[in-house]
Amino acid sequence: MKKSLIGIVAVLLIMIIGTNARTDGLHEELEKNISNKNTILKIAGWDVYSDPTNLNKTIGFRSFEKAHDVEIQYTPLNNLDAIIEAAESKEQYDLIIISNEGVKTLHDMKLVLPLNLDKLPEYGNLHPSLKYNEWSQFKSRIFAIPWAWGPTGLMYDADKLPTPDSWEVLWDHKYTGRTALWDDFSMIWITALTLGFDNVYNLTKPQLNKVKEKLFHLNEHIHGYYEGKEQELNYIRHDNILLLNSWFDPSRQLLKEGRNFKMVVPKEGAVGMFDSYLIGTNTKYENMAYHFINHQISPSVQVEMVRITGLAPANMLALSKMPKSEINALHLDELNYFEQMILWNVMPRRHLYEALLKEVKENFKNRKKDVNHGK
Repeated sequence: MKKSLIGIVAVLLIMIIGTNARTDGLHEELEKNISNKNTILKIAGWDVYSDPTNLNKTIGFRSFEKAHDVEIQYTPLNNLDAIIEAAESKEQYDLIIISNEGVKTLHDMKLVLPLNLDKLPEYGNLHPSLKYNEWSQFKSRIFAIPWAWGPTGLMYDADKLPTPDSWEVLWDHKYTGRTALWDDFSMIWITALTLGFDNVYNLTKPQLNKVKEKLFHLNEHIHGYYEGKEQELNYIRHDNILLLNSWFDPSRQLLKEGRNFKMVVPKEGAVGMFDSYLIGTNTKYENMAYHFINHQISPSVQVEMVRITGLAPANMLALSKMPKSEINALHLDELNYFEQMILWNVMPRRHLYEALLKEVKENFKNRKKDVNHGK
């Protein structure tokens, strides 16, 4: 009888422990769901990665919000300094999207976390030149996960002019009032390439003077300088711009609007970049941030990104979801194409570049005033 009673008690204890374990597990699951419902994942980065129908959301937000029951909030920015300022602001962004030359700055400012690649299974499928690259790691720890890359190329209206083979076409007076440049250091870089200088991030003072002189000549007939993605597209849509430099390729978007724009890399070459996701040190939702990064570099979201931005995917498995024509257009069948770009880099004498930009913009404004005064 005693043995029987002991057996019954043991069974009851097992049942109670099992019930408590299941209850605890259910409680944890409910807690997780409640937590997710209140989760707002805050991200800041380049404006081109906004969803075209909702600029305060990122590409890929719909499927992620649905799968994880969270809200994505995106702050689109159009220059590197603004992204760095966002990372150190009181907004406490969970994730930052920044170009390769900005990763070290965020790392040195202690604004981003080292990453555990075990939580990012898609990392192993990245382009060979992007995995474990020198820009993303410090003391053998990875801080940035690449998600898009491409050259800053020459955009042109293929219905209005033949395919240009040189940056010099921007200085052709035949296209007076029909050209525009990104209001960014890249105008200095491409002008330097046009002049035959390939040390674009560390130009000498005599070289910078030649660049300035050439940009002053461009000011004689350029339409203007655009600040970001939306102004670039508006220049094309409303101001009849035919030629411009661009760090992304909006030709697919424009084709839907009846505009046949294409991008080329001129014979003088092109600068280029890759953009990465980094987790901010002040994130409230580190695990969810990992889920989001892995979602963003998954093949399906990568293809979505390609078709919105015209940039190349980091994940090579995305190619299985893309037609051959698309792969060829992005040179994804040429594994050495990535190495042909002069990657955006830190400028040791940045103040000289900033001063040059200021002079070029002042010269442009003065010319506009003279023209308007002449009218």
